[in-house]
Amino acid sequence: MRTTITPVARALALCTVAMCALAISGCVANSLCGKTQECNDSLEDDSYGVCVEAYNAGINSLRANKEPECQELAAAKLAFDACRAALDCDDFDEADFGGKCDDELDDYEDAMGDADGECSSYD
Repeated sequence: MRTTITPVARALALCTVAMCALAISGCVANSLCGKTQECNDSLEDDSYGVCVEAYNAGINSLRANKEPECQELAAAKLAFDACRAALDCDDFDEADFGGKCDDELDDYEDAMGDADGECSSYD
């Protein structure tokens, strides 16, 4: 028996995927920007909101590119930044993140190399 997916079901599935992607990006942006604010007392009060908006715009720009390299770069950036946001301030402020997030950083750097100018941001 063959199952047919109706156009409405397909649109609903795509919408659900898009909403999940936006939620993940928003979560990472909130966490990373919050960690930046927490670890840097000199930031202005409105810098958190600006940080979140700028971060989400960058991720959305990557996702708007249909090339697989851009999608992979967005995913790798989200994974790397989620790892960074989970660090304590001592590791967060270190250039090498206290030796943590190395795998995520490697994946992000590989994705940036693979994108090689194909994407409009983070290249």
